[in-house]
Amino acid sequence: MEDGEHPELDFDPLDPTKLWPKDQFPFLPVGKMVLNKNPENYFDEVEQAAFGTGVLVDGLDFSDDKLLQGRTYSYSDTQRYRVGSNYLHLPINESKKRVATHQHGGQMSYGAEYAKGKNPHVNYEPSITGGFEEAEQIGQEHQPHYNDRLVREKISRPNDFKQAGDTYREFEEWEKDELISNLVDALRVCRKEIQDTMIDHFTKADEEYGRRVAEGLKQAMQETEHTGSADADEAVDEAKKLGGESDGY
Repeated sequence: MEDGEHPELDFDPLDPTKLWPKDQFPFLPVGKMVLNKNPENYFDEVEQAAFGTGVLVDGLDFSDDKLLQGRTYSYSDTQRYRVGSNYLHLPINESKKRVATHQHGGQMSYGAEYAKGKNPHVNYEPSITGGFEEAEQIGQEHQPHYNDRLVREKISRPNDFKQAGDTYREFEEWEKDELISNLVDALRVCRKEIQDTMIDHFTKADEEYGRRVAEGLKQAMQETEHTGSADADEAVDEAKKLGGESDGY
């Protein structure tokens, strides 16, 4: 999707609760991941794996998605805490090509980078006394253009129910049955005003969707009342029986 407001859409494309329709914005291949073997050491190769949105190659950059931008920082922070400050030096996380950094010391230190002719005491850049220099970037860096005020307000194009309805209508019948069953089981213990609110949401997404949940809840509540009445009658009979036995002693 190109940068811009995209007024032709009935939702905000940066709304994290919305999906971009694949017929309008088809997926583009950006790489290939090959799974050719199982882990040999689960801890080394799975528990210490650190996937992060901040680890990018030239040609890729961040979109204006606020959740993505926030995760870029939080993922790296959590991995430093979980795995260690040198987590990118672990074999499971390191790049195919050796990358020299200014990282010195820290948990699981693998040794500082000392290049020939460079000052080993300089771990920053730039420096007139030697040290590493940043590699030349390949390609043009993403430079978003903003011409507006940054404010906190509700999204102007929410359209909260269309995609939910589209998704429901694309389900197979057995998928719809399972969805309705799960929703009824979850909502049957809720207060009536909560049930009514959720039914209203489902109906706005799709009339059949809301109707089936409402019918399922009505049937579930009737079964609960019937079972509860039978259990109560059984408890009364048991109490009378126990009382009669106690009178006999």
